[in-house]
Amino acid sequence: MQNQQEIIKNVSSLIEKKKYLNAKDIMFNYLKKSQNIKIGTKFYFTLYLIFDGLKETRNAKKYLEKCFKIDQNNHIVLNNLANIFLKEGNIFKAEKYYLKSISLKKDYLLAIINLAILYQNLGRLDESKKFYLKAIELSPKRISIYFNLSRIDNDFITTKKINYISNLMKNENIENSEMSHGYFLLAEHARKNKDYNLEIDYLKKANEYSFKSNLNANIQTLNYWKNIIPKRYNNFNFKNENKKNELINIKPIFIVGLPRSGSTLVEVLITSGNKDIISLGESSIFNGIIAKKFSKDHDNLIDLENVNNKIFEIFENKDLNLRNLIFLDKSLENFFYIDVIVKVFPKAIFIHTFRNIEDNIFAIFKQSLEKLSWTNSIEEILNYIDIYFNVIEYFKKKYPDKIYSIQLEELTDNVVETSKKIYSICELKWSEKVLNFYERKDLIVSTASNVQIRRDIYKYENKKYEHYKNLLKNFLVKYNWLK
Repeated sequence: MQNQQEIIKNVSSLIEKKKYLNAKDIMFNYLKKSQNIKIGTKFYFTLYLIFDGLKETRNAKKYLEKCFKIDQNNHIVLNNLANIFLKEGNIFKAEKYYLKSISLKKDYLLAIINLAILYQNLGRLDESKKFYLKAIELSPKRISIYFNLSRIDNDFITTKKINYISNLMKNENIENSEMSHGYFLLAEHARKNKDYNLEIDYLKKANEYSFKSNLNANIQTLNYWKNIIPKRYNNFNFKNENKKNELINIKPIFIVGLPRSGSTLVEVLITSGNKDIISLGESSIFNGIIAKKFSKDHDNLIDLENVNNKIFEIFENKDLNLRNLIFLDKSLENFFYIDVIVKVFPKAIFIHTFRNIEDNIFAIFKQSLEKLSWTNSIEEILNYIDIYFNVIEYFKKKYPDKIYSIQLEELTDNVVETSKKIYSICELKWSEKVLNFYERKDLIVSTASNVQIRRDIYKYENKKYEHYKNLLKNFLVKYNWLK
């Protein structure tokens, strides 16, 4: 029989290939046959990696805690435990374990960056900056750190730093993701110098490198958004529809629409007035269940019992009790899955955020949204938006009493009345503390708006994107809604 080191070596190659179920079987077979053998930290940590890959957070945490029990001074274990606490929403423990990890290994770059991001998402920008600067000391050629720091300090990127970053991009063998961040920085510097043509050139390159940074996955997901779900969203068939639904009395709030449309602002307004409402953020629960099925099957059959079980499993992994919970979900792509969501949560309501569509296009294109494959070119953004218009109009007609549209311009120009309207839609009690959301110490925002959301609401800038309108001239004939 193989020893633990041999098992770990073999399983590690499976983990690299994302063959997590095969890896899990091998590990559990060894455990079954080795009941009297002492199991080491590396073995348990490998099990953690498997369950983390399977997105089974509860089991991943269990095996990390076994590692921690054996070795409480393992900086890698502490960092990964902090990651899990953060997923669970336990900010205090996440911070504590990141700090402990760094105290044990002062040059542990991964924990330093994780802590900088945590502080950034909490709005503790001075502390975030301190750890980003420490990360730059340790890894001065990692451009993504400069990019993150530039988002919390507008004055950080000087001409001297731009020249340094440009030289890195020309002379170093830099991976695509880092090149993407570099071009986003060059684009922002060109914008500050009012060289908008150069900015646009850099933005195009930034998005091209972003797409290439995860090429196979981006090709696959882009095909899904363009060619698969647009043909299925309105003709799902449902199995086990009449089975007992334990979720029938829950009234979740789903925010749907396009990125950069005011969705984060609506989210924090809602969660700032009622502590009982937990936000799952961009959980992509329904997309994760449905997209995975459609990558294998060619029918439109949705097993509602399976969907319900998956939802309970996800909430259990997050250590949340779904039966006694009012929750909010800001997975913007959920407008594709409204029929499924209504079957699972008959009392669900949907808040559709939107803004001036030209502004929205440019706001998406100018932002580094590396997890969204369709955001990396104007052509694909317009194609996705065209599909979005068709889908959202279809569901607004089908469910006029469930879908409520909130315009960003209206919200920012008349925040009191519009926020009251949102609270009325959600059947929640409004108070003035809703408007002081930016003072919250527990407000954690991990989207592109995490810095912007830390100040009072300001009036909508109508002419902010005038310099970019030429980008649309070749598409005016194709898309009537651009006119």
